Amino acid sequence: MNLRLRLVATLGITLVLLWSITAIWSMRDLSAQLEESLDQRLAQSARMVAGLLDRVPATSWNGTEDETPTIPSLDGIACRVSSLRGQVVAGTHPEMNDVLAVEAEGYRYREHNGQRWRVYTLVDNDKRITVADRLKEREALLLQVRRAALYPFLLALVGSLVALWWGVTRGLAPLAKLQQRLILREHNDLSALPLHGLPGEIRPLIDSFNTLLARTRRMLELEQRFTDDAAHELRTPLTAVRTHLQIARRVDGHQQYEAMQQAEAGVDRLTKTLGQLLLLARMESEDITRARRPDPTPLGGALVAAMTETGSRDHCHYPQGVNQVHVALSEPLLVTVLRNLLENAMRHGAPGAPIEISVQESKGMTVIDITSQGETIAAEHLSRLTERFHRGDHPKGSGLGLSIVEAIVTRAGGRVTFASGNGVGLRVTLQLPSG
Repeated sequence: MNLRLRLVATLGITLVLLWSITAIWSMRDLSAQLEESLDQRLAQSARMVAGLLDRVPATSWNGTEDETPTIPSLDGIACRVSSLRGQVVAGTHPEMNDVLAVEAEGYRYREHNGQRWRVYTLVDNDKRITVADRLKEREALLLQVRRAALYPFLLALVGSLVALWWGVTRGLAPLAKLQQRLILREHNDLSALPLHGLPGEIRPLIDSFNTLLARTRRMLELEQRFTDDAAHELRTPLTAVRTHLQIARRVDGHQQYEAMQQAEAGVDRLTKTLGQLLLLARMESEDITRARRPDPTPLGGALVAAMTETGSRDHCHYPQGVNQVHVALSEPLLVTVLRNLLENAMRHGAPGAPIEISVQESKGMTVIDITSQGETIAAEHLSRLTERFHRGDHPKGSGLGLSIVEAIVTRAGGRVTFASGNGVGLRVTLQLPSG
């Protein structure tokens, strides 16, 4: 069942129930008021007869006359006037003694020949007046009144249902337009949907949908960027590997061995570059460092692992207190950050120069300085160190290490800065949340 039918069915059933309850309540109230009005009319008829009989000669009440006057009868209405001693003075329907022979004052129900009557008896001085209505006539009158009151209810109910259908259709019109807009969209159109003219209840849904479109668009852009970067960066090493293999195929001896070594070095470079590209793409496409707060990682253990992988243990100088420092970053990512920085210091720093590492904690952040000796880096190159494939004057490396460092540190809620000069080749300052 679609949304329109569901809304109309739910609201329509509710509306019918409310109108039905109102109609039943009104009909019951109307029946009670009509019954009370007819009873009042019956009592007024008895009092009117009593007023007229005040002019009848007193001999009629003393039993001096032998005959009982008979009033012409009307269908459905009966009346009898009698003395308190039981003598009938006048009346209609002499055969209805079981209905009109009532002594006590007030309202009653009586039956005669299978028909019910409503009877009222009035005692006025020395006379008793009894009047009666046949319920058949009352019921016919009540039925007519109910019909007259029911037709407006039915008309209002039908009109309400029609108005409900029209209102729901009109209210859902923006959704229909949105559906048409989505159907007519190009398959590659990932632009945000406009919110103008949409009801407030639908806007959160469209906002979420636009957020999803933005994420999809970003993922496609990252995928395209990765493809472009891979095609750009891997073309040259592949060409070099192919060239060395072709040379190895044509020569023998020591020259063939050297060509194979060059080809193997090119494959290693390709493997490392591709791994760096994949890691950087992962950092940019997933907030894995912010998905949940990781368990604290000991900085000392991560630093030892990074020095072992880069072979820089003999060149690094660091304080012993580093073993008591913990960083709120997963161990694999922290090792990756430190490995890339140490590898960069080993490759681009002065040969054999020491690498100074200092650590301090301040305001919930761990500050790590990694300083290497070497030539001063110009300011225009210093600001571009984290750009992809920017190698400066150093042709070696993939040009992705510092980009990966910045991506990991930034997504962990930290910061990385660079400085050079005054006898320092490059100082990298990491600020990471303490564990």
